[in-house]
Amino acid sequence: MKIKKKLVGIMLSAILGCTFITGCESKSGNEESASGDTAKVEIKNEGDPIVLATMTDEESQIYGEIMKQVLESNGYEVDSSGVGTYNNSTLPRQSLQEGQVDLVMDYTGRGMMFIKDVDSSLYQKDFETAFNTTKDADAKNGLEWLCYSPYNNSDGICVKADWAKENNIKDFNDFAKYINDGGKMKIAIATENSYAATAPTCIPGLEKTYGFKLSEDQVVVGVSDPQSMVAKGTDGVMASHCYTTGGALEALGLYVIEDPEYVSPIYSPAAVSTKEFAEKYPEVQEIFTEVFQSIDEDKIRDMNKRLSTDGESAADIAKDFLQTNGFIK
Repeated sequence: MKIKKKLVGIMLSAILGCTFITGCESKSGNEESASGDTAKVEIKNEGDPIVLATMTDEESQIYGEIMKQVLESNGYEVDSSGVGTYNNSTLPRQSLQEGQVDLVMDYTGRGMMFIKDVDSSLYQKDFETAFNTTKDADAKNGLEWLCYSPYNNSDGICVKADWAKENNIKDFNDFAKYINDGGKMKIAIATENSYAATAPTCIPGLEKTYGFKLSEDQVVVGVSDPQSMVAKGTDGVMASHCYTTGGALEALGLYVIEDPEYVSPIYSPAAVSTKEFAEKYPEVQEIFTEVFQSIDEDKIRDMNKRLSTDGESAADIAKDFLQTNGFIK
């Protein structure tokens, strides 16, 4: 009994000693890195956290977590309470301009929407031109567009992947030939996306650019779940409006018809900050650029699917992506 008590006492002393040592080490930096491992990381902005916010959609939540975890792993204290809270596209830039936040994730196409005297055709060329157009135009508004991911999350038209393969349809040139040769078609559009039937950057623009014409009864507006209708063939629906990197597309077995002329303008995810933030932490642009450039359309579709249909958390998805690609340990 005395021997047991002595051994227990020795073990407790050892544990307490280790706890004291590791506790002293961790207090000088982050107590836990973004990957969940205890590590000594010097905090560069202790008591002055970077305020980060994003919109509520699946992609914005994932990018918000990616930005948060990358910053934390590089020694920055982050207030991420605003990630996944903005429910409309005007709030990110409004919050930046009012100094409520330091950093947001947004899309390059916002320049076409919110900045005066911007040539919209510059969003129908290539990723870099679209990004730089917004970056240059927004500089006068005190906003800094830091970097972007090289893919386009814009309006699109999706069909069943098997059907596209059977009919040799890869892009809208193929789709136009199919329609002009008398192929059957019925496109469904959700009520909240009714603009897709009338906007020049959606169906009317696709018709004009690629040389086909749909009749009124081939476009149905006002359904609740058009993508599921395509997957099931409900009421003869063969295609639907979609956002090109939506998480449900793969799960439903749908294919997004390619738009090589960028009729639907380029919306690349981008990190945007206030001018003050960019001047205070210029190194963040370099840190983010490498991460954002590594995310392509296939990767984000997979991550969106894992969030929207597989039930994984945005934090876990971001952590897995960052660890897999060597951005955090």
